[in-house]
Amino acid sequence: MRRAPAYLSALLLAVLTVLGTAGPASAHATLVSTDPTEGSVLPEAPSSVTFTFDEPVQLVPDGLMAFDAQGERVDVDPSAKGVEVTGELPGDLDDGTYVVTWRVVSADGHPIAGSLTFHVGAPSPKVVPPQTGPADPGAVPTVQGIVHGLDYAALLLAGGLAIFLGWTSRGVRLADDVRRRVVRVLRGSALVAVLAAAAAVPLAGAYQLGSGLGGVLDPASFDPGLVQDDLQVLALQVAGLGVAAWAAGQGRSSLVADLVTALAVWSPALVGHTRAYEPTTLLVVTDALHLTAGAVWLGGLAGLALTLPSVAGRPKDAARLLARFSTVAAGLLAALALSGVLMGWRIVGSWARLVEETYGRLLLVKVALVLVVVAIAAFNRFRLVPRVAQDGGHDRRRRASGLVRRTVLAEAALLVAVLGVTGFLTQKPPGGEAPGQAQTADTGVATGVVDDDLKVLAVVDPGPGLQRRLIVQVQNLAGDPLDLYDAPAVALRSDSVDLGAISVVPAGSGTYTADVVFPHTGAWRLQVSIRVDEFTSPVATVDLQVR
Repeated sequence: MRRAPAYLSALLLAVLTVLGTAGPASAHATLVSTDPTEGSVLPEAPSSVTFTFDEPVQLVPDGLMAFDAQGERVDVDPSAKGVEVTGELPGDLDDGTYVVTWRVVSADGHPIAGSLTFHVGAPSPKVVPPQTGPADPGAVPTVQGIVHGLDYAALLLAGGLAIFLGWTSRGVRLADDVRRRVVRVLRGSALVAVLAAAAAVPLAGAYQLGSGLGGVLDPASFDPGLVQDDLQVLALQVAGLGVAAWAAGQGRSSLVADLVTALAVWSPALVGHTRAYEPTTLLVVTDALHLTAGAVWLGGLAGLALTLPSVAGRPKDAARLLARFSTVAAGLLAALALSGVLMGWRIVGSWARLVEETYGRLLLVKVALVLVVVAIAAFNRFRLVPRVAQDGGHDRRRRASGLVRRTVLAEAALLVAVLGVTGFLTQKPPGGEAPGQAQTADTGVATGVVDDDLKVLAVVDPGPGLQRRLIVQVQNLAGDPLDLYDAPAVALRSDSVDLGAISVVPAGSGTYTADVVFPHTGAWRLQVSIRVDEFTSPVATVDLQVR
């Protein structure tokens, strides 16, 4: 036993050496590329749009919608396979600007959203923002955090009490009324856990759809394609906790019943952040170990609080019960510390993110609470438990048992607080908040007005490198392109570079293009001298952003 800390330290060091050097995966998916690219001007309408992400994603209902410049819906046939989301477009798209909005769900269950803007022929002079409906989760993440925290506390309490009755208290004489009291608490907590798991199903659907609390009762929030993991968690908890409640009432314990109960305790490992990190299998197993340790500890503390008063008059039984749980608790502490450090490091990935992000700060709060629990547990183990076992008279041992019970209740209350923080951790994506609301992308069109009767539209076609296609169109105030006397004189400059005159070539009525090599990205000023007739050349100035 004296060498145990050294062994644990060596094991922890080995695990961190093997696994800690690899960088953390993304907490939620990231859009890698689009086809066509954002802001591009295409000579003809594309047959489809494709979004490529850095990890497999799931498309939500109405997750891909297309709109024209007037904000009217355009038919699109969406599909998702692996890391790609594709939308087939109609073949008769008119010239102008189009916006495609997307909303997908990452592997960790968090939704992300955005939009793509492209132009066919030339940019539209005016783009009406598309009406995509509600896409704000509102209070749903907060309610989810509360529900998950309640589920964790009730689930681990029920599972831990089943282990306490079947193993920790084995050989200790418990009065029938005391055993019935423990069974009632087990069944009550099992019922609360199942109800919380059931409530989590439509909440997960509403969160992924971005429909807010008002969408919880929407049939779309129960779509199995969206909430299949949450449905599996609910099924495992119903089956496992039902078996645990039945076995406890019958006073029976078997390996089969314990394994089914364990599946219920492990069910939260099926959802959450651990699935989005490598090595996935190891982290899911570590999460299950974390849950097992938490259940045995919380259930053991609750079992001690419920049974100690009845065995306080029997010092040998009280000492046996406390010593057995105390021995198990030492191993649980090592398991909790090892699994918690491993999961925390793989998910957070750096010291800075512990204080810079909400997830990291919540994790620090959880660690602080656990340290307080450990301090109370150490005081209980090394100062109070020996008093129960030592000779000193019946009354003295009884008072010691009462003091142990009070400290056990304090430990249990703090562990419930830890589980409450854990519930909110499951809803806070590491690496920053996943964008939950689809935003209309910047069309990339810059406008300048001349003499209150002409306007110039300009757009820089994005692409790799700094050689870009510049498109300039002259319109009247009604938005109609104008046929000019001659090509306009165009000049470009920034605060640090003056490119001078740029040669443009006609590409359509009032539309001209030029291939320009920009020395740097950022703000540029475009000066356009419009050749209205032989003698009139009003000048427009347009501010451009080269990205």
